Amino acid sequence: MLRAKNLFFILIGAGLFSFGLYYLIIPNHLYEGGATGINLILYYLFGIQPWLMNILINIPLFIIGWKILGKRTLYYSLVGTLGVTAWLAIFEHIPITIPLENDLILVAILGGILMGAGLGIIFKAGGTTGGSDILARIGHKYTSYTIGQIILAFDIFVLTLTILVFHDLRNVLYTLMMVTIVSRVIDFISDGNYGSKGVMIVSEKSHELAQAIDENIERGITLIKAQGFYSRKEIDMVYSVIYKSQLQEMKELIHRIDPHAFITITDAHEVLGEGFTLDSNKQPFEK
Repeated sequence: MLRAKNLFFILIGAGLFSFGLYYLIIPNHLYEGGATGINLILYYLFGIQPWLMNILINIPLFIIGWKILGKRTLYYSLVGTLGVTAWLAIFEHIPITIPLENDLILVAILGGILMGAGLGIIFKAGGTTGGSDILARIGHKYTSYTIGQIILAFDIFVLTLTILVFHDLRNVLYTLMMVTIVSRVIDFISDGNYGSKGVMIVSEKSHELAQAIDENIERGITLIKAQGFYSRKEIDMVYSVIYKSQLQEMKELIHRIDPHAFITITDAHEVLGEGFTLDSNKQPFEK
């Protein structure tokens, strides 16, 4: 069952993201990476409204990702995507002008803060806005590349395409400034500014949890032998390092399997090893 609180925050986040996109980024002809960047290219070239392209691009991605993403993550992502689409359609009929007098530095800063805050709220609530996030999860399923690496590669591809189409290096550089701010704000809101999290779980259902984490979140798991001080009972603790975007999914998965599990979540300042700096063959990722 989807939680009303999560849905509420996903919709609020979608509103902030859409507001920054519609009233700051588009009027000042800045760009974006990922699927949103494709939407903007089509809008600037052919005048196709972003809300319409957002839903048209994401429909086939959701169909493809139906069997790959967990149902809960897929539903929350669908809410995020439809939320952005609805807000953009609403803002199309509400004329608002933000008088920054074409100061692209201020536009990049304010737009980055608003869009980053919106995405951070969405990610913290367990959702996504679809697009490149779904592509990254699919790519990670069948390749040795991480989700973050695939998203970065797709963003670079879209921004390179933007330069080739519009020959507008100046505005793309302002966009890079804005995207950097978006990334920092997302990190600050969603997980306190750290990219990975170490999760330690004490539960009598440790093996069931380990199996579920392996199948649904696709992160490595280590079982650590432990003993309760008072009970003197031996158990296996579960330890896993995950990406920040997977934290909400991890917590909900643990709660579904064992609501009484004892969980410790720590900030992982630097993570080295398979899935992060090494591929499945124990070889360093190509840079």
